[in-house]
Amino acid sequence: MASQDWDILIWQRANALLQQAERIQRNFLQIAVRSHYRTVQGRSTCWEPPINVVETDETLWVIVAIPGVKPDRVEVRLDGGELTIAGERPLPACCTEGELSTWEIPLGRFERHLVLEGRYPLSIGKTSLQDGLLVIELRKQL
Repeated sequence: MASQDWDILIWQRANALLQQAERIQRNFLQIAVRSHYRTVQGRSTCWEPPINVVETDETLWVIVAIPGVKPDRVEVRLDGGELTIAGERPLPACCTEGELSTWEIPLGRFERHLVLEGRYPLSIGKTSLQDGLLVIELRKQL
């Protein structure tokens, strides 16, 4: 077998392995997304958006990633030391017909509970939704 034939064979095998790795990654993402779904007692299945929390001397800032969600579809509640962010990300109008063949972006109802343990009572300040990030200001009552 000529040297060029081996090069072609090796490249074909490498390409096949890369394609297999991409399929495995897609499957992993689909499984990972589904694992974020859970059943809330008395409610339908929902997903949990990722969050960041930043604390300053006077404020807790909660940043929630919810791209594709309109402000009128989000509810923020503070009950004692628990913050609840709930809402819905619908399927885009362009996709209401047809069959969903790949599921990587969670859709439907979402809900995230965050227990805020601190020394100070909190109150909700301003909230804003811009570029897919919901920013919630929680003021410490010093």
